[in-house]
Amino acid sequence: MRLQFANFENFRNIESFSFDFSPGMNIIYGGNAQGKTNVIEGIYIFAGGKSFRRAREKDTIKFDKSFSSLNISYADEKRENKMSVKYFREAKKECLINGVKIRKMSEFIGNFKAVLFCPEHLAIVKDEPSVRRNFIDSAISQIKPAYLGTLIEYEKILEQKNALLRNAEDYTEEAFDKTYEVLSERLAGDAAYITEVREKYLSILFGHVKNFLSDMTGGKENVSCEYISNLSSKDGVTGKREENAKRYFEMIMAGKEREKGAKTSIFGSHRDDFDIKLDSNSAKIFASQGQQRSIALALKLAEGEICREETGEYPVFLFDDVLSELDRNRKNYILSRLDGKQVIVTSCDEADFSDCTGATKIYVENGKYFYR
Repeated sequence: MRLQFANFENFRNIESFSFDFSPGMNIIYGGNAQGKTNVIEGIYIFAGGKSFRRAREKDTIKFDKSFSSLNISYADEKRENKMSVKYFREAKKECLINGVKIRKMSEFIGNFKAVLFCPEHLAIVKDEPSVRRNFIDSAISQIKPAYLGTLIEYEKILEQKNALLRNAEDYTEEAFDKTYEVLSERLAGDAAYITEVREKYLSILFGHVKNFLSDMTGGKENVSCEYISNLSSKDGVTGKREENAKRYFEMIMAGKEREKGAKTSIFGSHRDDFDIKLDSNSAKIFASQGQQRSIALALKLAEGEICREETGEYPVFLFDDVLSELDRNRKNYILSRLDGKQVIVTSCDEADFSDCTGATKIYVENGKYFYR
């Protein structure tokens, strides 16, 4: 997959600019707060469906404008495609693929594929479980549209169930119990599917992570992964999907009073996590910062490998100001592994890429972009 062209208008501090990207290395460099990350953010919206900076859509519109417009042109192994997103201050966003308006994000995400690596991901090993869930959910959603659809449905049911639990006193006991049972059964079915897909994805992912980390460290370090779920046993998540849905449902119903007291849903795939182990010890606790960063690098490279296996081509790699935080050995390793792939990377210092010959370079200053 190759991103050929991007045009941003009124996006963040970008009034209007059109980018032409080369099929290899593309370096966007300049001082802090000049607009480098805005480019990565705008591109990733087409892969992930939303900003990775957790911004509200209206907040991405240039402060004195009423709308922002993002457009890209990319080529996959089948054809050239165009996608566009338009945000409005006073109306709903518009998403189009090849001129056709898209009404469901599950139909939008998964067309343009990208692997994002930003500074926050360097702490993925030791960070909160929600960070690791977001990582695998974003990766899986780009290659399995049905998974994204189930995630969206699950969040809606979870929101309804949590509202029921928060306002339990507004219901009669009979009405509460009936509604709780219906929502719990629906939640359990989706949770079983989500947990199953996540565990299978991680099993494949860590096959690649193990190889990358071994290569990176000269065979000195071995990594593995333990999936953690309400359904987990010493053998991981076991059973068929129907059996797991039943187990989830029975668990939720048995814990009704606990959830009622907590006023929130305690059981379900929204509480899943995975523990990364380095030489059989939890990397979250025992790995050094350098080792944790090596694992994070391997995770992102592995994400790209699975995308290639599933779709037949590599995604676009987006690296936002990450390489400057790595030591020389790790930086050189990741650059060597990205050779022959399309990469769009930001940096404060052009010298970080002095060894990259033939790269397209774009200098950024106050939302203005200059090819160098």
